[in-house]
Amino acid sequence: MDKSLQVICMGLMSHFGLIFFIYPERIIASTQKGHWEPILIQCVIFILFLWLYLKGLSYFPKQDIIGILKTLGKAFSFTLLFPVLLYLIITTIELVSAYAEVTNIIFLANTPTWAIITLMILISTYIAVKGIETILRTALLIFCIFFPLILLTLLICFQDVDWHNAFPIMDTGFNFFREPPFYTSFFSFAIVFSFLGFIPKKISYNSKKIMFAVFFLIPFFFLSVYLPLLTFGNETASTLLFPFITTLDKVQLQWLIFDRATLFFALSLVTFIMLLTSLLLWQSSIIMSQYIPGLKQKYHIVVLSVSIFIICLCIPSWQETEKLLWWNTAFRFYILIVLPLIIFLIGVRRKRLS
Repeated sequence: MDKSLQVICMGLMSHFGLIFFIYPERIIASTQKGHWEPILIQCVIFILFLWLYLKGLSYFPKQDIIGILKTLGKAFSFTLLFPVLLYLIITTIELVSAYAEVTNIIFLANTPTWAIITLMILISTYIAVKGIETILRTALLIFCIFFPLILLTLLICFQDVDWHNAFPIMDTGFNFFREPPFYTSFFSFAIVFSFLGFIPKKISYNSKKIMFAVFFLIPFFFLSVYLPLLTFGNETASTLLFPFITTLDKVQLQWLIFDRATLFFALSLVTFIMLLTSLLLWQSSIIMSQYIPGLKQKYHIVVLSVSIFIICLCIPSWQETEKLLWWNTAFRFYILIVLPLIIFLIGVRRKRLS
């Protein structure tokens, strides 16, 4: 049975969780004008390498990414997958730390951060232990509940925009290439669709539908950056830690069921992130169970979760989480660019040999 809809909902939902918190601040910090340029370049890179990844996987209709790489030898495949495993674990730490901090700032100011981290880890671990089919079904359910309301929230943000704030519209020097925030903002592109290579072949999906869904996703990258810019202007938006959340805080609607649109929106996105965390735990456990036999996959998940929980408790502040984002940059480009390229080249080689 075709599970494309569940796979697409998982991908879109995870991207929404990443786009609207950290991404706008990173892009606004990378340039003072022509913000559409870095976003467009990132989107083109994302689409190109996702297409390569899907094309490479299509050459192996009965194998997942681990089976494909094992054709090169077990030791060599582990060398190629080890950076992926590190990136998955570090990203999970970043997500849990960052979103626990965000939750604390926005609507649980009096709750200790460790309590929020505990809740996020417990829920994510439980879903991950249930397996990929449970993750995908949960993604479809949550997406259907929250997505229409997120669209409504985005639309009401337009009530405060000033279109003059879009100017100057060009950055002819492409100065953002020299700014570290441009490279850390790839955080919102790199991780999500890597899970396609880990999905068991009994769960089928259509690659063309995945690519169509990605084109549907692209406008949200622009909205997440331009809504704060059009509302506050570049000079003010560049001073904000979470520009999009502050934009939502400015919205005043008496008929809304929540006192602040921010509460509902942030709650939705944190829910998305907990499901993404469960997906990352599941992916990590798949790699570990292949190379560390003798332990069931669910125990790998539990061991990982406890380790991540302890590390998150040792991260003292938001500044340390930002450092992790920068240190993780090399692994980020490995999973975004190098891994799809490797899978594609192995696939082309196999096709020629056959």
